[in-house]
Amino acid sequence: MSQEKLVKISNIALQKQANNKLACGLDIAVQSSDYSPRSMPWNSNDYLMNVDRTGVLSSPEKTASLQPMLWNDLCSEYDAENFCKYLEQSGLELSPAFKSFEGVWRKDEYSHYLGFLRIYSRLYEEPEEEVAKRLEHRKADFKPIDRFLKDEFTIALLLAYDEIATAKAYSQDYKLYTSFEDPDYLKWIKLVTRDESIHFTNLTKLINFKYPNRIPEVSQLVSQFIEWDLEGGEYKGTFVLDHEGGDYFTPEFLRDCGRIINHALDPKKPVTIPSAANI
Repeated sequence: MSQEKLVKISNIALQKQANNKLACGLDIAVQSSDYSPRSMPWNSNDYLMNVDRTGVLSSPEKTASLQPMLWNDLCSEYDAENFCKYLEQSGLELSPAFKSFEGVWRKDEYSHYLGFLRIYSRLYEEPEEEVAKRLEHRKADFKPIDRFLKDEFTIALLLAYDEIATAKAYSQDYKLYTSFEDPDYLKWIKLVTRDESIHFTNLTKLINFKYPNRIPEVSQLVSQFIEWDLEGGEYKGTFVLDHEGGDYFTPEFLRDCGRIINHALDPKKPVTIPSAANI
């Protein structure tokens, strides 16, 4: 079956699962003659259709301990909706190459959101519709980070920083998901991690293709992203820069993300994505 047909089937499945509510960006189908983002379509529902809490949690204490992490992951994936709407309303002229990337990225992130929604709903016995309403009622505020959203190059770099950080963080969750009795949980999070790694590679290729003259700016800008995270910039539903504390987002973790980006955008050095190593 062709890649185009797989993408079409995946899109139809996502739209049906959303009760025919077309989320922002799911209808993007822009193609660029010079840049083609890599995509490996799949659907969270194929892996999580029959999962339940009995295959995961061994005690009420474990249930409670996982809830903040899963809620944060769910919020972050949902907030791709907010980011997409921001781009739509910003007035920025985005290139066909970026829109091509955005179309692939948005469908993947929406599938991830539906997966976390299913997991959270099953584990905490709250209907998906009710969880979705709670997510929709959260307010996003992009004003605190608008200096990072001035042009396509900076936006692409900011997204690359977010995607590599997410891929690295999710890969560290493999041990947790391995502890669940149902192996479909681990299969699912590995596919999510793979998508985030692919997004990172797509973005670095986009930057190298569209903005080779701005590569010298990368190091300083990424340092500013890291500084924002380390100084405790408050996350307000923006999808990006959501690395607030926890066990993962240490100074060394974030600086390693910066090193990976710098290496990926140096044409003399290979792209390095450690998070994909165990997939």
